[in-house]
Amino acid sequence: MEREYAFTDEYGNFGWDIDNPTVSSHYIITAIIVKESDLDTYTTMAETIRKKYFQTGEMKSKNISTNHRRRQKIIGEIMQLPMTIFAVCIDKKGCLENMNSRGLQYKQTFYKFMNNIVHRELRRAFKTLTIVADEIGDNDYMQSFCRYVASKQDLPNLLGEAEFSFSPSHKDVRIQVADIISGTLAYVYDTNRKGPDAPDYYNLLLSKINRVEMYPKTYSNYTIETSATADDYDREIADLCFRQAIRFIEWNSGSNDPDVQAQIIVLQYLLFRFMNNSTRGYIYTHELKDRLSNSELANISDQAFRNRIIGKLRDKGVVLASSKKGYKIPSKKAELFDFINHDAKIVIPMLARLKKCRDLVKLATNNDLDARCDGSGTSALCRREQGASVSAGRAVKQRCAACMPFDRMAQAEWESEHESPHCLSH
Repeated sequence: MEREYAFTDEYGNFGWDIDNPTVSSHYIITAIIVKESDLDTYTTMAETIRKKYFQTGEMKSKNISTNHRRRQKIIGEIMQLPMTIFAVCIDKKGCLENMNSRGLQYKQTFYKFMNNIVHRELRRAFKTLTIVADEIGDNDYMQSFCRYVASKQDLPNLLGEAEFSFSPSHKDVRIQVADIISGTLAYVYDTNRKGPDAPDYYNLLLSKINRVEMYPKTYSNYTIETSATADDYDREIADLCFRQAIRFIEWNSGSNDPDVQAQIIVLQYLLFRFMNNSTRGYIYTHELKDRLSNSELANISDQAFRNRIIGKLRDKGVVLASSKKGYKIPSKKAELFDFINHDAKIVIPMLARLKKCRDLVKLATNNDLDARCDGSGTSALCRREQGASVSAGRAVKQRCAACMPFDRMAQAEWESEHESPHCLSH
């Protein structure tokens, strides 16, 4: 499993007077995720961008400020780097309004709260990870975060293979990229930064976003009507499918089962796209599998992915639409039909082949052997004995309750042949 690096920086400041334009309404911690094999290329390209736009200085978002034309040019070149963006965005107002969190008004308590969130989310998403952060800069939150992760290094059984290292950001262009992205995300989420003059930075960054995890969880506050859902959504379908996905995550968030953890990672990404992608496009299997690139299921095959991830999520009541274009959480009736039609193309030919086999066997055995009934529970063929019906006083063919017809047509055929089927073998 290839190691990945998370170059981490933040945006925001401590303080709860968020109506004050000098106080951030959100705290954003960004991790730029880079594969070890791409590290040299990433570093070289980032240094080229720094020299081009900042000459001898450090790449910092605050030095770009509201010069959106310049920021767009820089972001355009950063998007060419071999990296993905993983961010945690904390709504400070939401922390106070939606949680029993009065203690968060104290700086150290708030920092501890954020450290736990960032650390847990990174550890869940990336099993083989080195976190690189600035522990000696002038930002007291990052110093707090570095102390927190350093204290965890002696617990490998809790952190998997994760490691931590520290580097001064003013000398490390790799961390400076995270500063630029954090500051840019502020124009997406911070109420004191975003405005009509700011470009659509979210869509500019979208191709590189792995996930933006919102806290407090916006799932409970999320409303279909005010979301980025397409205009032709079906409210009841969208709401049902959304809630089922949330319920699975809430019920299984503490699981240590690698399969369940992978299912949560995939579902979180599907929810992220559901809540933030106005086009609501399907997500290809390879893109979903990429979310697992540093988990214990990193090399899972497409078939195993369908069985162990998608199939198990559906078994637990999560509604996922699928088509040849991939998977998604449905938001309208047509997407449910996509799933039904897609599976019907697979299932119906299989049933047709089974019916041909069944008819052939029945014909050859004078109806004595039915390929549809497995009375023994171990064989696809079951010899149906003749038995007496106590109530009707006439012979009926025995049938196992576990061997119900494959489809409605077969069920109707069975019922027309047998008025009162009994199963004496169970």
